[in-house]
Amino acid sequence: MQLSSRITGLLGGGSDGWGVFLRARQMIEQGTQVTELTIGEHDIRTAAPILQDMHRAALAGHTGYAAIPGTTGLRDAVATRLQERTGVPTTRDNVLITPGGQSALFAAHMATCNPGDTALYIDPYYATYPGTIRGVSALPHAIAARAEDAFQPRADVIAAAAKQTNAASLLVNSPNNPTGVVYSRKTLEGIAQVCRDH
Repeated sequence: MQLSSRITGLLGGGSDGWGVFLRARQMIEQGTQVTELTIGEHDIRTAAPILQDMHRAALAGHTGYAAIPGTTGLRDAVATRLQERTGVPTTRDNVLITPGGQSALFAAHMATCNPGDTALYIDPYYATYPGTIRGVSALPHAIAARAEDAFQPRADVIAAAAKQTNAASLLVNSPNNPTGVVYSRKTLEGIAQVCRDH
């Protein structure tokens, strides 16, 4: 069997940083104490009341497939919470539930990128971003957020890359992983203007 170029090209000829993660896990298995600063795995386990509610729901028969965008009750709850916190009118039609962040990023890129399109993302970045973009047959293009700018991505740099590459998408992650930087209102307004312009 021959694997598809979509799968064999996920890493783009490199490791996208996964070697560090795999080495850390190997060290942990060998008994070495490691403070792992790789993937976003919480060091706090799921709270007992959540597990109990999940158990009760499963016993009540909620074990089958849910609607693809998520159950209406959950989407309503998320919409209400978002609207209360942001003041932005939000309904269940604005909410899509996914099994996790990676699934959401993959779905977003599938919805916005055609094969061969360029997808921008901010560097420093979480290790999966280039592979996620390659996974939808798009071309990843990093935009440097520099230490001297407090890792706030500059709108002019993003605009230049968007124009140069005719980018189809821009992945924005704030608080940024791995720097932890929260993008300022000025930064986000600049990014929003670039997106409107391009």
